[in-house]
Amino acid sequence: MPSPVLPPVDRAFARRVAPAEALAGDAARIARACYEMAVRFHRGGKLIVFGNGGPATDAQHVVVEFVHPVIVGKRALPAISLTNDAATLTGIARAEGFDEVFAAQLRLLAAPEDIALGLSVDGRCANVRRGLTTARDLGLLTVGLLGGDGGDLARDAVADHVVVARSEDPCIVKEVHVTIYHILWELVHVFFEQPGLLEPEAVR
Repeated sequence: MPSPVLPPVDRAFARRVAPAEALAGDAARIARACYEMAVRFHRGGKLIVFGNGGPATDAQHVVVEFVHPVIVGKRALPAISLTNDAATLTGIARAEGFDEVFAAQLRLLAAPEDIALGLSVDGRCANVRRGLTTARDLGLLTVGLLGGDGGDLARDAVADHVVVARSEDPCIVKEVHVTIYHILWELVHVFFEQPGLLEPEAVR
C-alpha cells in the first residue's frame, strides 16, 4: 500500500529544485561577491547585516558564522547584526520612521572599508533599500540577498552584488539564503588561503 506521506514530501522537494538550480547558475556572481568581501575583510573592514521579519534572524545567523572560527585555524571575522537591539530599532522607528531603522545605524557604525549585507524575502523592503543605498553612499561594499523576482531592489541595482532566491515561498527563500551565506563565509576563507590575491596590486 503506497505511503500517504511520500507525495507531499516529493512535492516539497520538487518546489526546491528550480531555486536550487538557479542558485548554481549564480556561482560566478557569488564568487565575485566573496572575493570583494575578502578584500574588505583583509583591509580591516567589518560585515554589517540587516533584514526584516524572518531575514532578521538570518542577519543574526550570518554574523554568528563570520565571528566564530568553526574551522580550526580559520580567522574570526568582525561582523554585527543591526537587528539584535530592540531598543535601538524601536527608538529609531519612533523618532525617524521604520524605513530608517537600518540606515540610521549604518550612519553611526559603518566605515568606508566595511561590507553591508541586506536580506529581503521579496526585494521590496523599504528599510533594507534605505540601508543598502546609505551604505553605498558611505563607500561600503553592498550585497543583497533577495527572494521572489528580486523586486525593486534587484531592478534598481541598489547593491553592488545581488543574489536572488527565485521562489515566492518565504520558507524556500530562507533555505536558499542560508545556503548562500554559508557559501559566502566559506569562500571568503578560501580567498584568505591566497593572501596575495587580496593585496591592492592584485585587486582589479
